[in-house]
Amino acid sequence: MSTVPGLEAALTAFEDPAAKARDLLRLHRTWAHTHEVPAGARGVVARSWLRQNPEGDKISTPISDDALLARRERSRLLASVVPILKDRLLPLAHEAGNELVISDDEGYPLWMFGPSPIRRRSDGLGFVEGARWREGDVGTNSLGTAMEERRPVQIFGPEHAREDQHAWVCTSAPILDRRARTPLGVVTLSGAFRTAHPHTLMLVTMAVREAVDTLAGQHERDLRRVARASEAYAGSGRFVVVDRHGWVARAEGYGVGERVWVPSSLREGTVWVPEIGQVRAEAITGGWVLHEAVSAPATVEVVRRPSPRILVTTAGSTVEIALSERHAEIVALLARHPSGLDTAGLMALLDGATTPVTIRAEMSRLRKRLGGLIESRPYRLTTRATVRPDAT
Repeated sequence: MSTVPGLEAALTAFEDPAAKARDLLRLHRTWAHTHEVPAGARGVVARSWLRQNPEGDKISTPISDDALLARRERSRLLASVVPILKDRLLPLAHEAGNELVISDDEGYPLWMFGPSPIRRRSDGLGFVEGARWREGDVGTNSLGTAMEERRPVQIFGPEHAREDQHAWVCTSAPILDRRARTPLGVVTLSGAFRTAHPHTLMLVTMAVREAVDTLAGQHERDLRRVARASEAYAGSGRFVVVDRHGWVARAEGYGVGERVWVPSSLREGTVWVPEIGQVRAEAITGGWVLHEAVSAPATVEVVRRPSPRILVTTAGSTVEIALSERHAEIVALLARHPSGLDTAGLMALLDGATTPVTIRAEMSRLRKRLGGLIESRPYRLTTRATVRPDAT
């Protein structure tokens, strides 16, 4: 196993790859025939096999060249770290007879590099630029499984779902985008299973960490540019300056963390922003200035099912704020008791056992989340609220 905490290589440096493959083939055949994951499968593989049925080989059809170019164009952040990844991993790929594959956030390989012989074998599998390789497309494979697990993964030989991949070992690590807190893409080294080595998992992981650090540096520089673009607003009252993902570049008069939630459909005008409250949004280069605005009345609708949330409408703009089931239950109770409820009142009405300490902790988190919608002593909503009729 890898010596790096949290990383699990598919085999140790002292295991014979051929013998390992024979042992794994017996497990794969058991799974294929019984549709049950046998004991002995590694945890990451067992979870992947449980997410699918062994229903024969799956094929992924490549998208058109124009669609591939369009995906590369929209993946500019990912493209910015391709040179680093090539520099760190391509020499190893050539030496080991592997290929380097860089895929986007949806599992489409956008760039593939490596020796011609391994590329030809890869083409024969349909593992080509523009052919999506999520688990749902081709079964267990390191690219798709790394996306599902959101962590580095090495898949060896018959751990792959498709039998035509049993001669391969593939090692992947996702690139997590700090800005949107979502996977930006996946980096993969793949080749013949006889080239398998546990150190490959560490090398791919470290290269991805360097790429993520580079992206973080770019992000800090971008935030400084957004802050400079807001200089004209200094002294104009309370406001928060954020980039397009809500990362805070500057704040005057507000105590906020490093990021606030902003709706993806944010437009200029009055809007409700969790943690801040009602603001007037004004676009600047690279982001937004969120000015304090309290003139427009706001209304709240509580939705309990199927997904707990509240809808905050102000000046014709509606924002959805996702909540936990417990928090949605609390807001619904406050909506039905406009004069307010103290801790004892909430305890009496909430489902399930609870304590005053638990209530106060939940209300502290909820008030921070809802940016001024809830007052204390007693707890009450500061604006008119209704509960959608299908709520219970």
